[in-house]
Amino acid sequence: MQHNDLVSYIQRFSYPGIYLWFAIGEQLTPVPEEISLISIGYISKNFSLNPFIAGLASLAGLLSFDNFLFFISKKGNKFSDKLLRKINSKLLDKIKNDLKTKPVKTLTVMALVPKLRFISPIVSGISDISWKIFLLVNSIVTAFYVVVYMFLGAFFHTQLSRLFHKITITQHAIFIVFLICFAIFLAVVIRKTSK
Repeated sequence: MQHNDLVSYIQRFSYPGIYLWFAIGEQLTPVPEEISLISIGYISKNFSLNPFIAGLASLAGLLSFDNFLFFISKKGNKFSDKLLRKINSKLLDKIKNDLKTKPVKTLTVMALVPKLRFISPIVSGISDISWKIFLLVNSIVTAFYVVVYMFLGAFFHTQLSRLFHKITITQHAIFIVFLICFAIFLAVVIRKTSK
């Protein structure tokens, strides 16, 4: 298989893979969404994928999982109950109260903060927030979130390409080190906010 054939193969079959990653796979791994989105932005530049389609696939996957969590939480589910037990009860009570008094603002903030983003659909579901409000706010904020992180990955690729025009191995190694450092930073921030 020649290089052009490989790139064509990746371009043709990777968009469903991106969707499945964000709808299912990413949720089962400890890899933060932010790292995955930055990677998709980087990869879309590296393999000449259409970043718009890759972004739509990412967004569709994230929204599919968010809506799944919303509906299973609304009906009551052991999985969602188990996830909620891991959250500080004072924080959970505050979020529920804020969702009742100012749902749009609370949903916006929750969709942008890494640890809260995952529990946002669950808390929204058990708080009897209208699905239409949840869908609208979560979709808009998640679209913004996807664009920002994919742009960072694409920007990082472009800048590295300029700096290391001839040294592609170094470029990929630096990107991997950057992702590891970013993941460690997110883990530290998440650990501090959960205490």
